[in-house]
Amino acid sequence: MYVFNESTLTPKSPKSKKTEKPEDTVVGPQDESVFDKKLVIDPPSVKEILNNYNSYSVDRTKYRTRKSLGYVTPWNNKGYDAAYLFANKFTHISPVWLQMKKVGDEIYEVTGLHDVDKKWMEDVKEAGKARNLKIVPRIIFENWSAKDFMTLVTTEKEYAALADELITICKKYKFDGYVLELWSQFVGRVHNELLVNIIQEIAIRLRKKNYELILVIPPMRSKTPLFDKEQYDDLYDHVSGFSLMTYDFSNIHRPGPNAPIMWIEDCVKLLAPDEEKRDKLFTGLNFYGYDYTPSGGSAILGHDYIRLLKSYKGKLEKDEKSEEHFFEIKQDDGRHIIFYPTLYSINERIKLINDLETGISVWELGQGLAYFFDLL
Repeated sequence: MYVFNESTLTPKSPKSKKTEKPEDTVVGPQDESVFDKKLVIDPPSVKEILNNYNSYSVDRTKYRTRKSLGYVTPWNNKGYDAAYLFANKFTHISPVWLQMKKVGDEIYEVTGLHDVDKKWMEDVKEAGKARNLKIVPRIIFENWSAKDFMTLVTTEKEYAALADELITICKKYKFDGYVLELWSQFVGRVHNELLVNIIQEIAIRLRKKNYELILVIPPMRSKTPLFDKEQYDDLYDHVSGFSLMTYDFSNIHRPGPNAPIMWIEDCVKLLAPDEEKRDKLFTGLNFYGYDYTPSGGSAILGHDYIRLLKSYKGKLEKDEKSEEHFFEIKQDDGRHIIFYPTLYSINERIKLINDLETGISVWELGQGLAYFFDLL
């Protein structure tokens, strides 16, 4: 059983003088927020980041977004802790637990249930009761062939059986619904109309039992998006929400910012030009960054970023078009370019998201720095 451990977010200072933290480093709950401390600035101070990243406001009841979805992964306990500690910042928490498998004709099985922690779910919902927080695990379709999926989307008995399995699991484990990651796995393999139809059918059946369905959708990456306004409109009245993955704009093959701010705006407006239809959007917000290296590099989490930042002696630079900060350092394997969110960059995105009148979705809660939660 998972046990909440605040120390994973706010480690205690060692007693040994040799390893004692600097006197100006603050850890854990503080009377002042990052706004009170005037830390949400451009350019951010490297010293202030290192001194304050592991602290957060003692008042965790304030929130700045309409709706907010936070992802939690079973391989990162910090996310479990953050979901509990900052529960009132969120309306939905989505643990990345589940897979849907086809095991026979009209027989489906939800796997990954060994990761479900009912006690943690109860604690998080109690902590977030002021916002009526819901637990909606993410579910993906694992090891499906195109033939299996075609059978599902073209046969009523098949998708009725799949929906029945989803409802049974919701009832047994007391979930409030699901975050469904399906579109990116099957787009291009079957007609979009069939994808829309199966999502509608699943959503209708879940809604009859008062369960929510939030659909994960890809962002715009080309002139021909994988998910566009037509599909959004077709599904708008059926699903509870859309989790828009507005991150990973760049990658190790094309280094650069993770989520340019104008790109985020374009992605939202492509799907919902009219403000009144943006209420079901959860616009993606990344709490991770990228470390680009001569050999390619990889995504980095908060502890990686702090380790690299401690060896950096200069000032953070900003990519003006994307509104993201980065820095360059030399390591044994050559030059590293590190893009990672800052208080300023996150705050600018939250202001944009509020102006656009959408919610937010954070991938994922254990990957960021503790003081990021003051912004939400």
